[in-house]
Amino acid sequence: MVSKKLFSAVLAALVILSIIGPTVALAQTGNTVTTNATLNATKTATAKATQTLAQTIANNTNLTNFTNLLKKANLTNVLNGPGNYTVFAPDNTAFSKVDASTLARWQNNTTELQNVLYYHIVPTKLLSNDFIGNGTLPPSLNAYTLPYSVTGTTLKVDNAIVTKPDINATNGVIHIIDSVMIPPTTTATASATAAPGFLGMPGFEALYAVAGLLAVAYLVLRHRK
Repeated sequence: MVSKKLFSAVLAALVILSIIGPTVALAQTGNTVTTNATLNATKTATAKATQTLAQTIANNTNLTNFTNLLKKANLTNVLNGPGNYTVFAPDNTAFSKVDASTLARWQNNTTELQNVLYYHIVPTKLLSNDFIGNGTLPPSLNAYTLPYSVTGTTLKVDNAIVTKPDINATNGVIHIIDSVMIPPTTTATASATAAPGFLGMPGFEALYAVAGLLAVAYLVLRHRK
């Protein structure tokens, strides 16, 4: 039978692991834009904006296709309204890369068009200096998580390269991109899923469960004595 001292030592070790484990796991996670955005929140923004996102996009002659699709999808009011958004706006050349039949389908299917455009809008203001290394964006308006990478001075989001960053607006920021980003056809999932642990529970939840079972067993043994 396991001695009382050994049993107590094992129980203490599990409790310590359950406390420090999440801290260690957090320290090992990769870059996220959310963290970097928080660090940059107090930095001075670019030139003070006087127009909303929708107005700024509409006044850019290189974004006429994007403007027309925003109107078609009834999203102009969203980008004119309150909030803080990051808009990845495909330029006119980007839409020329999209198959004509696909564009026609979007024009005739408001739901699909909205899904595509929502994929380009993140409900958090992210300036170019918020992007560091490789990571993922906060969920877009249709709850998808977009990957990003920074190589030298090149910022890439999903399959698109940012050609003109940090166009400031009163309710967010616009980054012009060279390609239209297509959302996945499957349901969006979390960017990381914990591996199953004891009794199917993830990570350190399993440690808590084991510690609890050991504590119960210890009390039963004491009661029998």
